[in-house]
Amino acid sequence: MKKYLCILLAFALVLTLAACGGDPSSDLPDPDVEDTGEVSDGATPTDLDAPTAEPTPTPVPEDITTLKVCGISVIKNGQLTNLAYKGVKYENGVLTLDAAVLDSGTTSDILIEFYGGDLVIGVTGECVFTSSGVPAVKGDGSVTIQGEGSLSITSTESAAISVEGGVTVSCALNVTGAPAVESTGVTAGEGFSLSENSETSLVAAAA
Repeated sequence: MKKYLCILLAFALVLTLAACGGDPSSDLPDPDVEDTGEVSDGATPTDLDAPTAEPTPTPVPEDITTLKVCGISVIKNGQLTNLAYKGVKYENGVLTLDAAVLDSGTTSDILIEFYGGDLVIGVTGECVFTSSGVPAVKGDGSVTIQGEGSLSITSTESAAISVEGGVTVSCALNVTGAPAVESTGVTAGEGFSLSENSETSLVAAAA
């Protein structure tokens, strides 16, 4: 009798252990379940706080689409190239000459070449242009030459200034070429007069 009783007690103990011996990890919280009870989609605070990428703004185009100085592109496709030539700077819509000395030399480059608009040239100090076989200034618009300085242009075997528009002069200017100017007309700005305007020579001075 005691033998059977021991067997029954042992069997009951085995059943009790089996009922209590589940997977211990089943009581741990699901790492994919947040406090809200919803399953996480994988987002992290870093992802949520990341700044939104914005496109780089395009600079405002210049008044002309193309500007070259001695073959160097200062403006290309309406945008400044950040290239420059000694004594020459383009800023705020004006090509400023500061005691600039430009010579076509052996390269046969046009000294100042512009397209896609009108050009304003500001003259400071004594500036000298020398060209041979090519115009010193060429463009498909009008050109205004102004400032407190003086500009001397000498061109051989070519027009010194060749533009499809007009030429306005508001500075001391002395031009010699064959011809001196090709344009729709030359006018003196306020406070200046043309003392000579012939086929081969153009001279302007303060009135």
